[in-house]
Amino acid sequence: MTRYITAFSLAALLLAGVLLYGNKSDEAQINYVLGDITEGDIESVVVTTGTLEALNTIVVGSQLSGQIAELYVDFNDVVEADQLLARIDPRTFEARVKQNEADVRVAEASIQQRDADVVRARALHSQAQRELKRREDLREEDYASASELDQDLTTVETTNAQVKMAEAAVANARAVHAQRLAMLSQSQLDLERTMIRSPVAGTVINRTIELGQTVAASLQAPELFQIAQDLHEMKVEASVDEADIGRIKEEMVCRFSVDAYPERKFRGLIRQIRKAPDKVQNVVTYRVIITASNNDLALFPGMTTNVEIVLGSREGVLQVPNAALRYAPKGFSQESESSSPGGRGKRGDLLQRLKTELELSALQETEIESLVSDMQKEARRMVESGDRASMRTRMPQLRVNMNSKISVLLNPAQQRKFDQMSRGSPRRRPTSSRPGAVWQLIDGEPKQTEIQIGLADNQVTEVVEGMSEGDKVIVRAIRNPD
Repeated sequence: MTRYITAFSLAALLLAGVLLYGNKSDEAQINYVLGDITEGDIESVVVTTGTLEALNTIVVGSQLSGQIAELYVDFNDVVEADQLLARIDPRTFEARVKQNEADVRVAEASIQQRDADVVRARALHSQAQRELKRREDLREEDYASASELDQDLTTVETTNAQVKMAEAAVANARAVHAQRLAMLSQSQLDLERTMIRSPVAGTVINRTIELGQTVAASLQAPELFQIAQDLHEMKVEASVDEADIGRIKEEMVCRFSVDAYPERKFRGLIRQIRKAPDKVQNVVTYRVIITASNNDLALFPGMTTNVEIVLGSREGVLQVPNAALRYAPKGFSQESESSSPGGRGKRGDLLQRLKTELELSALQETEIESLVSDMQKEARRMVESGDRASMRTRMPQLRVNMNSKISVLLNPAQQRKFDQMSRGSPRRRPTSSRPGAVWQLIDGEPKQTEIQIGLADNQVTEVVEGMSEGDKVIVRAIRNPD
């Protein structure tokens, strides 16, 4: 993985120290192992891991509490939309429906009774009005007394009030009836919900209930089934390191394998790069969604995948072994930038520049030199292990630890300057080629050759300029014992 560095980044300091700082021992016989510049195809990839999932997974739950009375499907069953999956014991809900139906009938009878009361009250009121009219006619001819007239008037007012009360009773009865109908509708809906149906067509990939089990829907619906809508199309959720995410684009081609079929390579395309970071122990990654066909249904949800995201490829190009880009004679120091796939940063005496720029005291110099020495040993072990995935994970933490320990030793003014130096200039964007350096054995002595390099994989790096096919380069040196 190509890394882009700043002039004073800790990674540069550490890796430069790993390869450039060292004690020159007495000259001894050294045997040089040489590698060839060859022609071939090269492909640059980002390697990561991920997990297979169905494109759409539907969780089927229950809005009711009760005992599972019937179970119609099992694991791996293919179901259709609206197909019956299970049923909760309906007896309680059936009884509730019957009770609500009876309540509705009572409410309907009450309305009929209240309607009759209104008719009777209106009849009495009409009779009272007629009696009042006759009494008024008799009063004009002095055949009726004033008290009799007052009595008839009171009767009219009373019967009118009775009519209004009867009409109000009808309105109330109708409201009760509407309420009973709503309760009946709810109970019928609950009865329908005892039948758990599939909302989509798909495959049952998980079942969390057994026949006779009691489910409780209190604060949230309990999960009963998981249905993968279509297992012929799968997705991989892969985690990509923040150092690599800038080179990842949608529609890039990917390859991945699973442990179940170690000899088989599956192909996919990047469909989405999610911007939400995942941070674990100060290591930041981003989720990349990859889709892949699964026509033969060989892939299962939950499988772990080893993913290769193809950044670019070249055919028929010159190649140099990566070991040659990493090699440098012990004790050698140069100012030119190395560009091996692991990245070394600037090969200058960065520690000395720190001393100069920060104006360190003698005590600060001693303590920082000790810190650098310890961290160089750790970085050297990582480089020698060849575990690039581990380097991506551990090197950022190594840088953070180093910066923290150095900061403790600095005064405020030195700290501000150190922060500026650590940030450095903006990171360079990757280009089609970049400078590199290899060593050749000329007249029995190692001589440095500057080259331009391009794509890299785990073994070789593309040579753009500076070398020819068949040229020899030093990949390592073996010192004979005395």
